[in-house]
Amino acid sequence: MKKRLEKLFFLCFWLLIWELFTRLVNNSFILVGPLETVRHMAILMGRASFTGVLYFSSVRILSSYLLAFLLGLVFAFFAYRYPFLESLMEAPLFLLRSLPVASFVIILLFFLGRGSLSFFISFWMSFPVFYFNFLEGLKNLDRDILEMAKLFRFSLWNRFRYIFIPGIYPQILSSAKLAMGLSWKSGIAAELIGQVRQSIGYQLMDAKVSLEMGDVFAWSIIMIALSQFFEWLVLFLLKKIFSKGSV
Repeated sequence: MKKRLEKLFFLCFWLLIWELFTRLVNNSFILVGPLETVRHMAILMGRASFTGVLYFSSVRILSSYLLAFLLGLVFAFFAYRYPFLESLMEAPLFLLRSLPVASFVIILLFFLGRGSLSFFISFWMSFPVFYFNFLEGLKNLDRDILEMAKLFRFSLWNRFRYIFIPGIYPQILSSAKLAMGLSWKSGIAAELIGQVRQSIGYQLMDAKVSLEMGDVFAWSIIMIALSQFFEWLVLFLLKKIFSKGSV
């Protein structure tokens, strides 16, 4: 309860700072306050297209996030088992981590349709996060436990289930949290740059062109809320699934 009250206090503090700064600027074409943003959010939620826009972006971003998690876990495991694979993947993954999202979007526009753009961008931005975190966790596993598993002839599945997964549990949680925000930011940026219709990114661009700063802030808050909600949901599910060492 104390921690929740502290969070509520700091939230109110920054909302107050936001409102004061808005009053100092005193120009709704540049900055709108929290109350005005809430009003625009209510207007957006009343539109018939609102749920369709949320569904369009959420399905693509979350499905890419899930795929990146699963493939990151698989590739990290095989890279741990076979160092040659780790060396083989090092160069392309370094490129993915270094390449700006805008450049990546423009490149993929030549090969993909606009509708699947956010899926691929979110995937390639979050996959390295999962892969490198999981691989680092596997490399830091207790050697004594691994030797014991080898001595008692644990099957590969039992090693994966009872040793590898519990051993990288902290990395699973940290990477899941980090990758969720990155998936949403990169996915929405891809929709905006690629002008993907019926998406949150397109709504942001349309609001900016129309000089509807209230809508820009409203869609931004909605995106943040979605990211935080799904981050909480994923962490809750991961703790339920993996905290007891079961998969």
